[in-house]
Amino acid sequence: MKSLRPRVEIQALRAYRVRQDAEVKLNQNESPLDWPDEMKTHVLARVAARPWNRYPSQDAAAVRAAFARGAGISPEMVAVTNGSNEAILALVEAFATARSVVLTAPGYSMSTPLALIGGARPTPVPLRGDFSLDVPAMLGAAEATDAALIFLASPNNPTGNAFSRQDIARVLEASRALVVVDEAYAQFAEDSFLPDLTPYPHLVVLRTCSKAFALAGARIGLIAAREEVIAAISKALPPYNVNVFAQEAALAALARPDAVAERVRLIILERERLAEAMAALHGVTVYPSQTNFLLFRTPLAADILFERLLRQGVLVRDVSHQPLLERCLRVTVGTAQDNARFIHALKASLASGR
Repeated sequence: MKSLRPRVEIQALRAYRVRQDAEVKLNQNESPLDWPDEMKTHVLARVAARPWNRYPSQDAAAVRAAFARGAGISPEMVAVTNGSNEAILALVEAFATARSVVLTAPGYSMSTPLALIGGARPTPVPLRGDFSLDVPAMLGAAEATDAALIFLASPNNPTGNAFSRQDIARVLEASRALVVVDEAYAQFAEDSFLPDLTPYPHLVVLRTCSKAFALAGARIGLIAAREEVIAAISKALPPYNVNVFAQEAALAALARPDAVAERVRLIILERERLAEAMAALHGVTVYPSQTNFLLFRTPLAADILFERLLRQGVLVRDVSHQPLLERCLRVTVGTAQDNARFIHALKASLASGR
């Protein structure tokens, strides 16, 4: 029936699917370190004490306040979302439907689909060969398309590098569009734009609890921006979008910055050990990372190497379909045991020849 046809843009999309069937799962940038039992018990007790027959806080007010305290901003400058993907979609729906969204290529895999789902026109701009921002090209694309949003993931996924502060500042200073800096991996990086919300009224910073906070299962995203921007985004968000468990888990995580910092320290140590072991293998190029994953290139076609690793029980992400990433894959930093298993499988796969 003609009336049941989805929008043309939706028909062209592929539903998001990732492989889950492997002994060593290093494909989704999850934390390899789970919460300690005492913290889980604390959260579960808090959830059990809440009335389940009542809706949660409409705008996760306690979470907003806790994040704002840590960031040194007011709660009115914070919105809480059901994962950062909901944050991106709400931004598109509030500001960019039927308009252009400029984003990087390569970049976060869901940014283009979410722009399309929100009714915007994605305008990809290639990064330079060293994965840095091509600022003139970004600004030129924004001007030519009268862009409503410029979306930058820094550190960038899947390349792993953070864009220079100077380059992002040049975009902020020259663009009339809302500039969204997705800092999903901020705790692993050397810099953040959270302190810059006051001088730049058109800056939006996104955060997530899925990585450093080890709460991928709770689905918690955070938006920080000027009050008038948050007020507009809040109108695009569904009410009661963050459930009771997610709110309590976020509060517990925000109350323990020491636990987050220690988790990040251990993952970074393991990342450096993993990068050194990978780089020691003949033909493997490992790119610098300020995240909890590593981008790497080998002489093998990415799909062939992906399958060889999978046959040995190791699951990584093939990112070679994105610009500049021929023969590239992405591996999440796992536990020491997982990483050793990956190195063994990678070495065996490369030894098998082309």
